[in-house]
Amino acid sequence: MSIPKRVVEKLESQSVEYKVIDTFSCCDIYQPEGQHKEACKKLIRGVGFKQDEQAYFVLLPYYYMLDYRLLTELLGFEPTVMDNDSLDKLFKACDAGSYPPIDGYGLKLIVDPSVLDMDEICMQSGDIDKLIKLDKMAGNLLFQDCESLKFAISPERFFAGRNNAKDGKEIDLSFTPIRLKQRVDETFDLPAMPDIAQDIMKLRVDPSADAAKLGQIVARDPSLAAQVISWASSPYYGYKGKIDSIEMAIARVLGFELVMNLALGISIGKSLKVPKEGPLGIKEFWKQSIYTASLAEKLCRAMPIKQRPERGLIYLSGLLHNFGHLLLGHIFPPQFKLINQSILTNPHISVEDIEFYILGVTHEEIGAWLMQNWHMPDELIVAVHRHHQEEFWSKHSVYSNIVLVANRLLKQLDIGDSVMTQIPETTLELLALDEEDVEAALEDIRTESESLDIMAKQLVA
Repeated sequence: MSIPKRVVEKLESQSVEYKVIDTFSCCDIYQPEGQHKEACKKLIRGVGFKQDEQAYFVLLPYYYMLDYRLLTELLGFEPTVMDNDSLDKLFKACDAGSYPPIDGYGLKLIVDPSVLDMDEICMQSGDIDKLIKLDKMAGNLLFQDCESLKFAISPERFFAGRNNAKDGKEIDLSFTPIRLKQRVDETFDLPAMPDIAQDIMKLRVDPSADAAKLGQIVARDPSLAAQVISWASSPYYGYKGKIDSIEMAIARVLGFELVMNLALGISIGKSLKVPKEGPLGIKEFWKQSIYTASLAEKLCRAMPIKQRPERGLIYLSGLLHNFGHLLLGHIFPPQFKLINQSILTNPHISVEDIEFYILGVTHEEIGAWLMQNWHMPDELIVAVHRHHQEEFWSKHSVYSNIVLVANRLLKQLDIGDSVMTQIPETTLELLALDEEDVEAALEDIRTESESLDIMAKQLVA
């Protein structure tokens, strides 16, 4: 496809001098964070918003953060973030995902002053393979009639506090800010560990534990019991007979370890009140949790027998690794809403960096902090705390490393909160896995996606 006629006519009508260049001669935006080419600093991006019938397109340098809170203060209202499907409908005759920042598409343009200060600008053209390159004078000429609002945060400012707060390799859960701890302590509706979860934790160390005892605990929660039977009856597990009791589901289909960890994860996850929608809402939480737990277990099976961790704890680690999202949503609803909006408007920035910018704490930190207070297994605490950290090594680092690999693989399916898909070679070496192992595990997940989606949806109801 060529650059749309409307774009060319707009540039020429304003006597804007420009060059057309290949997209990847400017930059490769898919490179790992911190390794982007110098030319990437010339790229600008647009984010679509809507308020009533008015659509807005706000422009900022690609690697800057759009501060949604600042933008809403400047606008005087909270606009709704537009998804790509909505933008595709507005940018007619343009390739999907390529939105040229010019008048003529029914959007009001708002530009951050940092764009006008750039010596060179590379912007989307409407042709996914081409970019439009402008010098500073041409850029200022093109955007001279646009409203200018300062809502973008430079990488230097955005990452300053986060970089100063990087902690060491040893587990140290004293990192949670005092004000945050006080807020948690003062939150009267913050639940203690659910009774069922406490009883399951006791059962974990009970030498006489069996399917009957576990079934008795699960049966105390009708919704949890129905969940276990429903899962055991699903095509995913391939059992042909009729499941008419929890004990049968445990003994004949799911197994003691799986049901114990599943019941523990579900009871804990459902104890917190979090909105259903949004990138970190309950729907996405359970979807990522179910997929991650299933993929993590497959990766575990692919490891050499002598190096395999406990499969049950690996499954539980996948299920609860993002528990901190739920805790943040339960304790800080307004800030949680802001984090979700910020994720939508800054898809290239990691979730934990956005959380730290807004709250001064990340979901890994607060999730691990509560897990420790609940006296959960150390293996799970490490997985919750370190699942985004590359090359982390400790006594239980195999758990966090498997979850990290699972998260990045799932991003290839557009599932989860990772912004990266690259698997560090050192992590694979630590796990004694190779690329064929992880690709085979991911392919299994692809073929099972329909069943996994159903299982995840059942947890939202």
